[in-house]
Amino acid sequence: MAKSEKIKIIGISGSPRNKNTNYMLKTVLDATGCLYELILLKDKNIKPCLTCGGCFHSHKCVVNDDMQDLYGKMLDSDIIIFGCPTYFANVTALMKNFMDRCLPLYLSEGLKDKKAALLAVGNFKKGEVRFLDNFDAEKAMQTLAGRKILEEPVKKCLDIMNFFCTQHMGMKIVGSVLAINGNSQSKENELINLGKKLICKK
Repeated sequence: MAKSEKIKIIGISGSPRNKNTNYMLKTVLDATGCLYELILLKDKNIKPCLTCGGCFHSHKCVVNDDMQDLYGKMLDSDIIIFGCPTYFANVTALMKNFMDRCLPLYLSEGLKDKKAALLAVGNFKKGEVRFLDNFDAEKAMQTLAGRKILEEPVKKCLDIMNFFCTQHMGMKIVGSVLAINGNSQSKENELINLGKKLICKK
């Protein structure tokens, strides 16, 4: 299938690795059938917000780093897909730093009404961490209480990205997918369906 050049889509990854989060992003992006760019925040030089007030009236950030390029790409896009692993029921430092630097876009309402999708993954695989060696995630998934324990932190990560997109940026969330136990491949069908949904005209 030929890639569409009409819809501009970018994916933004807040992961410091190239594993579950990026797999989820690539699966959704590929499913759109459109040309896209996957932006890895781990490879970008993005300094923290200085809270200098330089963007309060100009709506332009005074810090000269890779974020300047990302501002233009986000403004030029039709759809933005945000993906992040869960760190202590929150987004990663990479993603939070990126969000903080989006203050000029909040003030200018530059992303208002753009489509967005959210992806989050969390929890360790069995055997990854020593003190969790005796924790049976599959058994826990069989009970409502166990599933809640595993899903709740990842939902909080999604909630933070959702609040950022909707309440601060005024974006429209088309859908979201969360994966637990480090098993992003189990969500392949959901990810593909989300990618297709993103480019629907409705």
